[in-house]
Amino acid sequence: MKLLSSLLVCSLGGIVPMLAEAGDAQSTLGHLVELSIKLNNDSIALSCLPRTETAGKTPDWVIECNRLAYQYLIGKTGDGIEFSRQVNEKPFGMAADFMANTLMSDPSGFKAANISQEFVYKHKKT
Repeated sequence: MKLLSSLLVCSLGGIVPMLAEAGDAQSTLGHLVELSIKLNNDSIALSCLPRTETAGKTPDWVIECNRLAYQYLIGKTGDGIEFSRQVNEKPFGMAADFMANTLMSDPSGFKAANISQEFVYKHKKT
């Protein structure tokens, strides 16, 4: 299980740095998670992690990350942003689902990592 945890930390946590030097950074607190949002000139980087160790031992934090990220991204489409790929209800993708399924099968000894994803966009032409 420790190998799996390490693998998930490397594959999920290393996709997008939580805070970069350029752009605007903000965060949203959910009941179980903190969603960090990094706005760049042509992309939005999202990073989500459980607020507590206890929250990180249930698959519910992954579900909440996806919900908050989806709401944020859909709101941005209303602001005139067009993403290069379709935004679906699970913005963190299959890796997040894999993490949630792993937690459901055996949460003991599992250390939650942050999940991250970057969405490239352009402004819609009016």
